[in-house]
Amino acid sequence: MLVSDLLIDSMGTKNILMSANAFLTLKNNLIKNIGSYKTKGFLFRFGKEFGIESAKNVFQNGTRKKTVGKMHARLGHVKDVTFTGEIVKHPDGTIECIDTRGKWVESFEAELHVKNYGYATECICHTLCGFASGALSYEFGESIIAIETKCVAKGDPCCEYEIRLEQDWLPEQEELINLYQNDNILSELEMTYDALLHHKQMLEKISTFHSQLTKKVTDKHSMDEIIRTAYQLLNIPILIEDIHGNQLSQVGLTEEQLQSIRNSQSNLKYLGDKRSASYYAGTSYEKLVSPVLINNKNYARCSFFYFPPQEIDENDYLFLERISIVIALCILYEEAQFEEQRRMRSTILERLIHNQNIHDIESYFKFLPFKFHSPFSTAVIRIDRTKPNNEMIDLHEQLIQLSTLIKKWELPSIFAVVGEEVALLNSQINHKQAFIKKLNKIFQQMEKQNDNYKYTIGISSTFTDFKQFDRTLKEARMAQRFPNNKLTTDYEDLGLLGDIATNMSIEQLHEMAKKTLKDLYHFDDPRKKELLHTLYVYLLNGQRLKETMEELALSIGGIQYRIKQIEELLQVTVKNAPTAAYILLVIQALILSGELQFD
Repeated sequence: MLVSDLLIDSMGTKNILMSANAFLTLKNNLIKNIGSYKTKGFLFRFGKEFGIESAKNVFQNGTRKKTVGKMHARLGHVKDVTFTGEIVKHPDGTIECIDTRGKWVESFEAELHVKNYGYATECICHTLCGFASGALSYEFGESIIAIETKCVAKGDPCCEYEIRLEQDWLPEQEELINLYQNDNILSELEMTYDALLHHKQMLEKISTFHSQLTKKVTDKHSMDEIIRTAYQLLNIPILIEDIHGNQLSQVGLTEEQLQSIRNSQSNLKYLGDKRSASYYAGTSYEKLVSPVLINNKNYARCSFFYFPPQEIDENDYLFLERISIVIALCILYEEAQFEEQRRMRSTILERLIHNQNIHDIESYFKFLPFKFHSPFSTAVIRIDRTKPNNEMIDLHEQLIQLSTLIKKWELPSIFAVVGEEVALLNSQINHKQAFIKKLNKIFQQMEKQNDNYKYTIGISSTFTDFKQFDRTLKEARMAQRFPNNKLTTDYEDLGLLGDIATNMSIEQLHEMAKKTLKDLYHFDDPRKKELLHTLYVYLLNGQRLKETMEELALSIGGIQYRIKQIEELLQVTVKNAPTAAYILLVIQALILSGELQFD
């Protein structure tokens, strides 16, 4: 048998031998279960226990001639041991280690490591260190520690060690001594078992938590109900926000705490990440944030809040990730509902637009998630980019945002994309101004969420008979086109202008424009359209040259020259108030009807 096939010897009067393969199996399992760092301490204490037992057996038999080195060699740990220096016990009982150094020749531990793991970056003969430390400590009655300084396993020519009293190693080797002396073998195993048991219990808790929340989704509970369940299980305040920072749901937070969160958003300190979760600190709280991802796109974020700041449990991020997954399922379910509702609402609006089977259309209203009855009004929304580019506007995403805000503001409306516009049919318009105020609030929020978009909304007069829908859609479009730079325009505010544009046919309107504008009527000519635009701005500004000059970025002389040309073409003076009012009315009627547009 090779010397490296033997490990430890006496236990009482019986010799117990461990093969190299058995030792390797032990080491592999230790590394796998408690990690390489703790394995060093385990092997040291393993060797130390056998060193103590071996020394005890030797000295109890009255034989003091066997040195620790001879025990090493006899038990097969090494081929030979060299030792210089001496350990002196003084008459007062104190122990002194004087220049105690040596070498282990052909260490089985180093040989196994190189053969099975390759070269190491540190000394690895921890069992030999432990054996020597245990035997010497028993012999001299003082804590003596052997530490390897060179090792064949890390490429050194030989394995060298040094022996000192424990206190003489400090603080030079304090970390290693603490690791070596951390605990006995049984406690290490118990600690490992407790850690594994805790890990198993945590996995079971997370699995149960995830199952309970998922069942809430499959049972079609709302997002509020789901996070209330999570709060009851964890007792941690939760906030769900969309990507724009709008609150979708919350539980466990007071209004004062919510205000503190809103006020400190810009002053949050980033603390680090744990997988997909991020840690932040505010002035009065700490929070843990996890994104809600669907097809790798961020739809929302879930946050745990800790008031006051406190140490966050290392496993909280696992629960937050599960909540994020469940919220993603909620959003997918809500989107599916939205798509179903959108198709039905689109069908209703399309039937009204095309005047198809409108006599039984009210029978579909019972499928809507809110009461829907007269009086009604129609609105048309146009979405433009603040900075023009060739990218398409994602109208589907706009409808999802609009749906969320309409629900939040409790506005009973159905809507659909009509061409490049969004048409809304609004119900229960008993107080028109209150309705317009809500609509303004909704689209002010839309503008905050989409700072690259500009919205203009036209609102029709109220009606009760769906046979009037076509007329009100036309009114809403006219109001939307009215160039007053307002977010919302009510058709009823257009007064006489609205009546003219609505009740006149296109042919009649063009005939009136031809008689009034004369040569300027040919606005397909760029020069004449430019003069017509100058006239329009001049009339809108009450015939004031300074305001007209500033708006058109022209000199006063340039404006006066153009006005002179315009009067020659019109064969009238535009300083005459009735004439000016009538011309302005004709130009605005052309704009409202969509027949004329100025860039």
